[in-house]
Amino acid sequence: MNILLGTAILYAVYALGIKRWDYASEAKREEMKIRLQKQGLAVRYYFISTNKLLLLNLLSGGLFLFFWSYKQWQAVCAGYKNSSGKTLGGGPFWRAVFTVFTFYQFNAILNRTCLYMHKKPTLPCAVWGTLCWTGLTAACIPALPLFWRMAGGALFLYAPCALQKRVNALPKQLPPARLKTAEILWLPVSWIIWLALAAVLRGL
Repeated sequence: MNILLGTAILYAVYALGIKRWDYASEAKREEMKIRLQKQGLAVRYYFISTNKLLLLNLLSGGLFLFFWSYKQWQAVCAGYKNSSGKTLGGGPFWRAVFTVFTFYQFNAILNRTCLYMHKKPTLPCAVWGTLCWTGLTAACIPALPLFWRMAGGALFLYAPCALQKRVNALPKQLPPARLKTAEILWLPVSWIIWLALAAVLRGL
């Protein structure tokens, strides 16, 4: 119930906030574009079908999220544009390691890119980031009823798909989404990580 209530509140904040955008004035549109350029945009992203992303994340026990994060930051860092002169630090690897924090920034950059290209943005970064990690937390709490743990897991798995949907809507024609070798190899790597973690916990 708390998860649903939190989702409703976050969506209400988004719905009220999005009405603040005014596209009727050419001057306001130009002002917004300048502001978006100053805050930072990206001209490169990692493309994968949302269904494939969801399946791979499910099969990997959620660890494909970190591979996805690495590939997105690898593309974004290579195609980051910022008129204020600021650059993205940290690099793709460390940004993937700390996905719990960088997920929010990626969402923000993606939304600015969508608005600049007159594409529909996803929910604000505070929404999807909070739903993602709240969902993961709920899924990992044994004391919660099974339904709420499953609902939390579903939110965690769906959050990157919601962002990827907007990424895939940016180009006029979506690049070929063939299953790549690195994507396949990440699955056994994920299973090994889970087996190692289970062995460590069993030994405690």
